[in-house]
Amino acid sequence: MHFIEDVKEVKFSFLEKPPASSMTYAFVYVNNHNDYYAVKNGERLSRSELRIGKYKKVYTVNMQQHTITFKEEFPSATRGRRFFVNLFIDIAVEHPERIVQQNAGEIGDIINNYLPFWVESEARFYPIEEELGFAQHIEDFFQTSQLVKVLRETGIVVRNVRVLIRQGFRDQRHDEAIADLDRNAELSAYQEALDLEEARRISAAIKEALQAGDFITAGKLGEKSEMAKVLVESEFNQNQTFKFEVNKQLLNLINDHSIDQFEAEQRLAKLKNLFPHLPVNLENINRKKQISGQKRELLSYFNKGE
Repeated sequence: MHFIEDVKEVKFSFLEKPPASSMTYAFVYVNNHNDYYAVKNGERLSRSELRIGKYKKVYTVNMQQHTITFKEEFPSATRGRRFFVNLFIDIAVEHPERIVQQNAGEIGDIINNYLPFWVESEARFYPIEEELGFAQHIEDFFQTSQLVKVLRETGIVVRNVRVLIRQGFRDQRHDEAIADLDRNAELSAYQEALDLEEARRISAAIKEALQAGDFITAGKLGEKSEMAKVLVESEFNQNQTFKFEVNKQLLNLINDHSIDQFEAEQRLAKLKNLFPHLPVNLENINRKKQISGQKRELLSYFNKGE
C-alpha cells in the first residue's frame, strides 16, 4: 500500500493551469526551502501561487480510504487452543503534506509488519473462551495506542476497526465433532423413546390377545417387536393375574375338542414363540391324549409360578 503514488518536477507555464486536485487525490508542492503546500478537495494552485512559492516538485497523494486486512491464528492462554483473528482496519490520509514531509508513503507496510507481533503477544493473555474481551482489547488499541499516535503524526487517520475473533480451525473441527456426537446421542435417545413407546403399544395389544386366547394374533404381534415380547414376558413372570388369564386360555385350548390338531399346534407354536421357556412339546401332538398330557404339564408349570 503506497499513499504517495507519483512525484514530478514542477514546470511553470503561462498557457496551462496547474492540475486540479480531487476528493481522492491531493497534490503536495515542495520548494527548495522544504516548504510544503497541500492542495486537496478539488482545489487548484494558481499560476501566481505556483510562481511565488517557487515550488520545484509536486507529489500525488492518494486520499482514498484503504482497508488493511489481517487474518491469522495465534496461541491463546489456554494450552493447545488458538484464536483465529480476522481484523479489518480502515485508514486514510488526512494531512497529505505530513505524509510527504515524513516520507511515510509506505505506512501500510509498516502496519502489516508490526501487527502480527503485537497481536500474538497480546493473545497469550486471553483464555480461548474470552474471545470477546480480546476483540475489545484490539479495538481499544487502535484508539489509544502509540501506533495510532504515530499514524496521526504522519497525517494518517484510523477511521474504523472491525475485529472478529473465534476459535482456530482445528478447534472448530474438534468442537464440531463433539457436537455431532451430542446430536447423534440425542437422535439415538429420541429413537429409543419412540421404539419404547411403540413396544408398549404392541405389548398392550399382545396382552389383550393372550387374555382373549388369540395366540396366533399375539404371536404375529410379537414378531413386530422384540422389545414388546420382552415387556410381555416380564409382565407374564411378575403379574399373577395376567399369568392366570393366559393359563385359563391354555386350558380352554387343550380342553376344546372342537379344535383340530393342526389348529391347536399353530396356536401353541405362536405362544411358544412368545414364551420360549414354556414346557410345551410341539412334536407328536395327538389330537386328544397328547394335548391332555400337555394340559397336565402346563398346569404343573403354572402351579409352580403361583
